[in-house]
Amino acid sequence: MNVNYRILVAGFLSLCLFNLVRAQDVKMCSTYEMTKKLFEANPELRKQYLDDLKKADEADKIAFANGYKEGNGKALLPIYIIPVVFHVLHVGGPENISDAQIFDEVTILNNDYAKLNADISAVVPAFTSSAADCEIQFRLAQKDPNGNCTNGIDRIYSTETNIGDDGSKLNPWPRSKYLNVWVVKTITSGAAGYAYTPGSVATGGGAAIDGIIILANYIGSIGTGNVSTSRALTHEIGHYLNLQHTWGPTNQPGCDGTATLTTDPCYSNGPWPPAGPLDNCDYDDGVSDTPNTIGWKNCNLSGSSCGSLDNVQNFMDYSYCSNMFTTGQKTRMRDALTNSTASRSSLWTTSNLTATGIGTPAVLCLADFDNSTSNEIICSGDSVKFTDLSWNGTPTGWSWTFPGGTPSSSTDSMPVIHYNTSGVYDVSLTVSNASGSVSATKTSYITVNNSTALYNVAIYSEGFEGTAIPNADWVVRNQNVGSNAWVQSNTAASTGTKSVRILNNTTFVGHIDELISPPINMTGITGTSPTLTFKVAYAQRVSTSNDKLSLYVSTDCGKSWQLRKTLTGTGVGASSLVTAGMTSTSFVPGASQWLQKNLILTTFASQDLLFIMFRFTSDGGNNIYIDDINISGTSSGIDEFENSINFNVYPNPLEENSLITFSLIEKQKVGLKIFDVLGREVSNLYSGDLNAGEHQYAVSEKLSLGAGIYFIQLNVGSHSFTKKLIVK
Repeated sequence: MNVNYRILVAGFLSLCLFNLVRAQDVKMCSTYEMTKKLFEANPELRKQYLDDLKKADEADKIAFANGYKEGNGKALLPIYIIPVVFHVLHVGGPENISDAQIFDEVTILNNDYAKLNADISAVVPAFTSSAADCEIQFRLAQKDPNGNCTNGIDRIYSTETNIGDDGSKLNPWPRSKYLNVWVVKTITSGAAGYAYTPGSVATGGGAAIDGIIILANYIGSIGTGNVSTSRALTHEIGHYLNLQHTWGPTNQPGCDGTATLTTDPCYSNGPWPPAGPLDNCDYDDGVSDTPNTIGWKNCNLSGSSCGSLDNVQNFMDYSYCSNMFTTGQKTRMRDALTNSTASRSSLWTTSNLTATGIGTPAVLCLADFDNSTSNEIICSGDSVKFTDLSWNGTPTGWSWTFPGGTPSSSTDSMPVIHYNTSGVYDVSLTVSNASGSVSATKTSYITVNNSTALYNVAIYSEGFEGTAIPNADWVVRNQNVGSNAWVQSNTAASTGTKSVRILNNTTFVGHIDELISPPINMTGITGTSPTLTFKVAYAQRVSTSNDKLSLYVSTDCGKSWQLRKTLTGTGVGASSLVTAGMTSTSFVPGASQWLQKNLILTTFASQDLLFIMFRFTSDGGNNIYIDDINISGTSSGIDEFENSINFNVYPNPLEENSLITFSLIEKQKVGLKIFDVLGREVSNLYSGDLNAGEHQYAVSEKLSLGAGIYFIQLNVGSHSFTKKLIVK
């Protein structure tokens, strides 16, 4: 079993890839160019790498001569547990793989390294006795380097996902505590993934790039992954734990010394390996119980390329049927984990398992819970089932408190609580086990609305002149704890002395605040065309402030909502929220800076239980005020359907960020086209069904229009709407 160390220097740093897709001629390994770059940038790594490799090979020979006795004495061996973090680099595409796909990959790893993989039974008889349970396991980290709770998945929005090299290894966690795995969309070298052996990154800047980088579609067997590629990480971790390919240090499997063309991948242009055709039988992987082989790209179970039967099914080969490690490989990997080189020996220590949250007993890190409703809003008289979602260790004790609920406390793991009285209520949970206890409280978590109408009148009106809100009538839902919410204010009013407002000039972008009306019996409203009117006052802080006020209605106590109208800071005409000029200071409206808005409710004239919700979404603009809410039977004359569509294009004339926006109150057949002044169609932006909700289309990204006037036509069902578009 010859090992040429000069060839190992430039030929093997285990930056090697595992491509299991049959019939694809893709690059499997980027060893040579990555090795060259690594040593050119860090010359001091070369000697450390050679020393480490030589020691590992010598240790293998001694262990083999002794029959790998430690490897056969399973009861004497600890199971080495390694904390893992997956850094998922993405730009919002399919490369942002799901948690479930990563969990699936961890299961695959643990099965492969414990000899529990389902296909272990397929190992050919010649190698069944050497197939090894490596007694190495992997756990997603449950605490990050700062001691905060984590699920072991670090999502990073970055265009580095399209590059995939050492510079893409963002936010590395300390390698002395975690195995870092970077998941990317593309790898520059054209390969599927790579890893560094311990000796190659032992010193210098090696710590920052130590770990594995791999393509997103090579993770797991579900989602964007598949069964054929799901063992790639098993292979790469083998390199991380100091294993070579079964055929040794060259880049190419299958090289038998017959290559004649200098462009052939199996022909070396030197200096290392020496110039000439490569014969992989001249090299070896430094593991005594893996036979010499030229290496395989297919599942030739009877292959005997170097004078003995090849271990084609080895995870460190490139065959399509890899399913085992040998006892010698197990010993070599475990030796790497007991060696301080590149901090591998600190990963599995008791102190580190505790620090990373995966010790025994598993530490309870975060208390959390969910409920059986879709949006935490129920009718009075309803029940809610709560589920414990606490992280890390398994709780053995639960202590719940439910203000406003029956019972008001519980020690069940999944209590069912009955709510009879309308209001907004907190929920608290403390979970405990042998490691200790953790607690969580969700404020204003359950909203209970009356299941019968509070108002059955000819005309409903609200001027907010009474008690502060929230009150017995109006419910406030603040979805972002700590931000400003709807409150009663005597600073300004359309009529009287009070209104409701949000101090939006000090609210963070994206915060959502809701104001929900009492239930109203619409059958009591006089007339056949009930209309909601209200007064609003709002100012932008800058011209791009696009705060949004949306109006919804519900007929089921708020369990579900239908969008009926949207007003925005950059909207125009009936869709505009703006009532005053731009104001950089905290906006307080004057008497002339209130506008009335209308929402026709004819469709709901027969409803005996109707809720209205004002939802404000902050874009960092200025304050908003609402006053004088009225529902009467007098129609404003505005077409109800057109009013609900909120069809708009802005900015107009066309700019780079121009958007076409519209809303649907239910699923509809939609067509969106652009015509020139002669009526010729110049673009078909969309044709098909769309679900209820708000929709937008970027104009400038889809079109290249010459200067002139165009018309945007929106068809919704049997209705058609047209807007003029100006291109300068």
